[in-house]
Amino acid sequence: MMADPVPVMPERLPPPVVERLQMALVMPMEPGPDCTCGVFRADGAFRPLSRTLLSGARLSGVPEMAETPVAEAVPGRWLFAGIGRHHFGHLLVETLIRLWAVGPYRDELDGIVIIPKHEMDFSVALARRYGPFLKLLSDDLPIHIAEYPTRFETLLLPSPGFGPLGWIAGTEIFRSEIRDRIARHIRPDGPEKLYISRSALRQHEKRVHDEERIEALLARAGYEIFHPQDHSIEEQLSRYMAANTIIGGDGSAFHLAAFALPQGARVGLIQRRHRPKVFDAFTEQLEAFADAQVHTVRPVLPKTDATPHPSEAATPIDFEVVAAELADAGLV
Repeated sequence: MMADPVPVMPERLPPPVVERLQMALVMPMEPGPDCTCGVFRADGAFRPLSRTLLSGARLSGVPEMAETPVAEAVPGRWLFAGIGRHHFGHLLVETLIRLWAVGPYRDELDGIVIIPKHEMDFSVALARRYGPFLKLLSDDLPIHIAEYPTRFETLLLPSPGFGPLGWIAGTEIFRSEIRDRIARHIRPDGPEKLYISRSALRQHEKRVHDEERIEALLARAGYEIFHPQDHSIEEQLSRYMAANTIIGGDGSAFHLAAFALPQGARVGLIQRRHRPKVFDAFTEQLEAFADAQVHTVRPVLPKTDATPHPSEAATPIDFEVVAAELADAGLV
């Protein structure tokens, strides 16, 4: 068996390469927290490029080859996209990561392949919310959801070009392909100043503490209060493309905003939880993708015995720190 020329490590992205595999076997996700799944070459060699970086700086697990017979190979040439996630933030940093290769290889592709999260019906997620967005990024290619061990006549396996933490800045080709594709299909529409609110989220622990006061402060300063979950992904992108200044508590919306913000946009990023590495990763992504001027606000109060558990309520913050630091940055 050939040695793997491209190592896959959580600390840094591999260079952009595409393996062309004949009669490759795609293994679906096994139960368990490791998201074990991936691609085997026809000779039985597992392909490390099919691994995905997950939360906690860990790579998806390596599966065993299928012991049961596999149906006849799916004909045509398919691009392996990776794991299909229902959670919006995980979709952005785990499902889109190989779609950079659609651009260079579009003329020869018959579709893309996605492995659904174990016991999750990804077709429902596509129908309800994500379908148009994925079709936009994959140039309207058909999507094959690999729920069972499936062999493909020809499978193009791109290296991941993006991901959480150590992969958050993306490769140059991923950044340019994703931003260019969005710019071709979406037009800016919205105000220049936008506050990305979390105050209407159903789960209180996902909100920003004291957010009503933050919203009132920013509304007086001329910001539109924007609730992204009430809009399609395409509408969200349109708003972010129109804005030259956005403010909000760290969260999935900023992963998406980085794909669409004008180059050099100003961002006020408010830390809302005790996860400094995740917060810093948002800053790194915004700077890498949009050359954004990011002003970080760190108002989270130190943990005490009275601090609520992260699953129970929003982490307490100091509103006065938010107001003062936004003013010092010239954002209000």
